[in-house]
Amino acid sequence: MHDRPPVSLIELLPQHLRNRDAEEGRALEALMGVLGEGLAIVERDLDQLYDNFFIESCEPWVIPYIGALIGARPMRSFGAGEVGLRSYVANTLGYRQAKGTAAAIEQIARDVTGWPVVAVEFFQRLIWSQHVNHVRPGALGTASIRDAEAARLSASAFGDACHSAAAGPVDTASGRYAIPHVGLFVWRLDAYPLGFLSNEAAGYTGGLVPRVSAIGPGFRHFDPLGADRALFNQPKADRSIAGRVDMRMVPAPLDRRLLHRDLNRLRNGEPGGGRWFDEVPVLRIRLGGAEVPPERLHSCNLETRDDGSGNPTWRRPQQAGHILFDPELGRLALHASDEGKAVEAGCAFAAPFALGGGPYDRAASFAAWRDTLFVEGAPAPWVIGVSARAEEQTNDILQGGVVVASLAEAILRWNAAAGAGTRGLIVLLDNASYAEDLSDAAHILRIPAAARLAIVAAAWPTVARAGGVIARDLDALSLTHRRPHIRGDLRVRATAPGAEEEAGSLILDGLLLEGEVAIMAGALGTLSLHHCTIGASAAGLTKGVRVISQNGGLAVTVDHCITGALALGTAGGGLAIRDSIVGEDRDLQADPDLLPLAIDALVADVDIARSTILGRANIRSIEAENSLLVGTTRAAQRQRGCVRFCYAPLTSRVPRRYRCQPDLAVAEAEQAAAPAPLSDPERQRVARSMAPTFAASAFPASAFGQLALACPDGVAAGAFGGAEMGAGFAAGTPFRRANLADMLDEYLPFGLVAAPLFQT
Repeated sequence: MHDRPPVSLIELLPQHLRNRDAEEGRALEALMGVLGEGLAIVERDLDQLYDNFFIESCEPWVIPYIGALIGARPMRSFGAGEVGLRSYVANTLGYRQAKGTAAAIEQIARDVTGWPVVAVEFFQRLIWSQHVNHVRPGALGTASIRDAEAARLSASAFGDACHSAAAGPVDTASGRYAIPHVGLFVWRLDAYPLGFLSNEAAGYTGGLVPRVSAIGPGFRHFDPLGADRALFNQPKADRSIAGRVDMRMVPAPLDRRLLHRDLNRLRNGEPGGGRWFDEVPVLRIRLGGAEVPPERLHSCNLETRDDGSGNPTWRRPQQAGHILFDPELGRLALHASDEGKAVEAGCAFAAPFALGGGPYDRAASFAAWRDTLFVEGAPAPWVIGVSARAEEQTNDILQGGVVVASLAEAILRWNAAAGAGTRGLIVLLDNASYAEDLSDAAHILRIPAAARLAIVAAAWPTVARAGGVIARDLDALSLTHRRPHIRGDLRVRATAPGAEEEAGSLILDGLLLEGEVAIMAGALGTLSLHHCTIGASAAGLTKGVRVISQNGGLAVTVDHCITGALALGTAGGGLAIRDSIVGEDRDLQADPDLLPLAIDALVADVDIARSTILGRANIRSIEAENSLLVGTTRAAQRQRGCVRFCYAPLTSRVPRRYRCQPDLAVAEAEQAAAPAPLSDPERQRVARSMAPTFAASAFPASAFGQLALACPDGVAAGAFGGAEMGAGFAAGTPFRRANLADMLDEYLPFGLVAAPLFQT
């Protein structure tokens, strides 16, 4: 309805009136244009009112009203939960028809939480004498001790082993298997696939490049940082309320034994073989530019072992063209004759949030800074593409150019072309790894006065035009499915502006940078980091952002990023941190005074929102909300600013706190102990009980930055509105869990007891 073509009112008038109007200066046409704009607004409003009659097309604010019409129980929205709640309302009648069934419980739990859920009726997993009229051949009283795969799955949602009856709560391992118990297996981590990229006109444009191991070129890590990081399943869509969720529909870690059996069945031509490598394969590998068929892939254990001479090694394939891979360790091994061939992979890694460099959609961040480069009425910005594939590299702008082979070459060309006020864009087109030394003087990124440069990971589509011309469309930039990896430091030097000029600015969006971002002596005005991972390595966040000298007016923005320490030195333009994780805690240090320094900005005013700071902070002043300041934070100026809905250790020196932890917990303990005051040891004990706990606090763990299930409620639901403090604020975990409890109260059959069993 919204796509109806606009009607020009002047065309509805008789031709003689239009002719006369043309002779007299087209005043009537101008009037009809103004009336037409008003009419278009009314028509769009009428179209939207019609769309609001239907749950599939209505605006988000209409969803609860339609739900009320059919008696759907109100649910809490969470982050981007409008899609799930729309599905919940749309399927309510179907839920009621299937009420009480495991399939319906799975689907509604998925809709109200946004998490993959598998419901298991544990009485089906009990050992009991079978009636001859109800024989269950798969429910054996004893399990095979020779079936390692079945043993690994025995306590999972997809196992078929039977158990003795137990007594106890359903959410404990000892009390799980009882007649009235139902388990809801839940996966909190999301799988983010880094697949092969393609463009209709240009064809294949690249994929993830596994990192060569220190052992040798025949041994590689899927993670471009070189870490042993597990691969995850790329979930297939669940399209039916009546259907059950299976292993291919959940973002679970891949099991090497399951894949081994599946590939063997595929090679033997057995029914059901290759289900993990169907239209949504969990792993694809290109060797020497050609994709390796699944029949030549072998899942196995690639643990490091001794080669007999005291040297570490992994297993290797015995045939050329075949590849061994270990999804649990994230490793692959090549035949000796294949060592020199290029290797690219398509696989999925897991993360709790859409933060840092990743293949998720970054359109919102692009929209936030796009207008600074694409100025209305001004010429298009200077632009250059970067691709590791020779097929895309060209200097001919009539054949899809300019595209160069490396970021180093793009920097050289920018430095040569940029002048005062130049607007530029460097587009990294693929997921390749760029192992480049950018630290020498020639490759220092130079930002002239009033110049603006963005380095962004994006698709820059080619368009075939008449005469054999292949052009690239700047209006079609797409910030998704890309996460290029840069192995090196990025150094930046800005030219001081004149009296009436503004300082230059630099934007980085969507990059995985293994080195640091170093701001050299100069006068950079703004540094904006969006959806970047800075200072990443297999050993953790070893580097970050560093201002070497001068740049006194530099303002730094860190938005949806994961970064190492921020050492701003003399930069006093301000630091804004939004929805990000800064620093890490590798030693699980309990004393906040002993954590490493995560923010060193003694002359900067810092504004932190919805972020996790895993380290100490020394700053001039602070405004913070809904954040976790895990290390001791010391602000030089405490007469201004405020810390709201945050966690900050009692040893921190910050301005006025409002609804913060552990202050609230200590105040409640003092009130309960009144009139006797709490002793210092008691205050410390209460404060320690509110310290946030994480599923993983060291990078690059899959659950890095995610709060543990045992995290105190004062932190896990202590942010504004009952949300989670820290980088998980937008994830809405407390609201999802509350929705799940409400759903069970309404749809669980009478007499049964259910509980969520979190798998990640």
